[in-house]
Amino acid sequence: MSGSPKFSEAEIAEWKQKILAAERQRRAEAEAKRRQEAEEQERQRQLEMSRSQTQVRVNVLLSDMQWQWANLYPQEAIILQSRCQNQLEPIAQATSEIQLLSISEELVKIEQAFQEALQRKRRDEEEKRRQADIDRQLFELQELERRVAQTPDAEAMKFDPAGRQQVRSVFQKVRDAIATGDPAAVRRPLTEATALVQKHVRQIVHGKTDSRHLQIQANRQLSELQVILAGLKADPVVMRWQGGAVKELENQISLAQQAIAQGQIKEVIAYLSESRRHSQTIIENANTAQMQAERRDYIADSIAQTLQAMGFSITFHQPEHPNHPASATILGATTNTGKGISVSVPIAGQVFYDVDGYAKQSVATVDGNAAAVCDEAEQVLTEMHAALENKFGVKMGEVLWQGKDPNRILRQAEQLPRGERSRRRSL
Repeated sequence: MSGSPKFSEAEIAEWKQKILAAERQRRAEAEAKRRQEAEEQERQRQLEMSRSQTQVRVNVLLSDMQWQWANLYPQEAIILQSRCQNQLEPIAQATSEIQLLSISEELVKIEQAFQEALQRKRRDEEEKRRQADIDRQLFELQELERRVAQTPDAEAMKFDPAGRQQVRSVFQKVRDAIATGDPAAVRRPLTEATALVQKHVRQIVHGKTDSRHLQIQANRQLSELQVILAGLKADPVVMRWQGGAVKELENQISLAQQAIAQGQIKEVIAYLSESRRHSQTIIENANTAQMQAERRDYIADSIAQTLQAMGFSITFHQPEHPNHPASATILGATTNTGKGISVSVPIAGQVFYDVDGYAKQSVATVDGNAAAVCDEAEQVLTEMHAALENKFGVKMGEVLWQGKDPNRILRQAEQLPRGERSRRRSL
């Protein structure tokens, strides 16, 4: 035989084929039964596995709910927990994957509802916190506004006008930021407003303190000036010579009181200082005038006494103008022979005489001009002048009259005796 493959056909007899077919049918049925049993076992295994997994999901979900209970609204938490627990019995009774699948879908819905509930409360809590922040910021702004409102605008504009304007501006910025509802946008202008208000209040406090100190100083100066005024009004010499100035000073004090009441403190302080200096000038002027008046009176009294010692009778001795303290003093003196002398002693300047009953004549001077001569009257007056100087210390100038030789030296009553007292008053 060659090396090529060899073949032939085989055929089973019909009766044997029937036997084989029957055997195959029997074994096929046994195999099918075994497959069905294996499939059922696998289905049960998968069902139990799914049941177990589903139960785990429920337990995990219940555990998460318990852990997140505080982050859920109580009513929603109870509902979600109840929905989860309601799935336990159907899971235990489920007989198919389809039933468990339906339960799984319900669990998905519960999980989604659970997350939505958590988000809802977080969102609400965040909104509450945001609103709380806004409310707190609004409260802080209102507190700042109340603090600023404690100082009236007029007072604030007096001590810190720029600060009041800045505060008003920043308050509006804070309100605009609050209107946006974003606490973060409010923080910066609110901090700025707080700092400006503190600065503004400090400035006003300092200004009021300085103003109060100035007012105390002004009131003290005013009181001192009122004391000085009372002293001036109680001084008869001052009132005699400077009554008008004292009245003017009194009016100035009244004006100063009004100015202090109106808040014009700085101006008043300078004004009162000047008034105080003026009060001293009033005293000095009064003393000077009184000294002149006493000099006038001393000279007039000395003349009267001298004339009386010379044999004259004093017919009058009085002020020329009785209602004026600076009036000249006039006096008249006569002799038994009818001769008379009238004298006018001013408060300052030359003493004037008017003689009556004495002979007058004219003589030629060395330059050829005529000069009036009244030897008898001049002799009497010269005698009187000598007596005044010797007894009273009053030095009188040379007697002059109209028409007398002008080459004669003109002298005046210019010196009182050294013992004459001067009147002086000091504060």
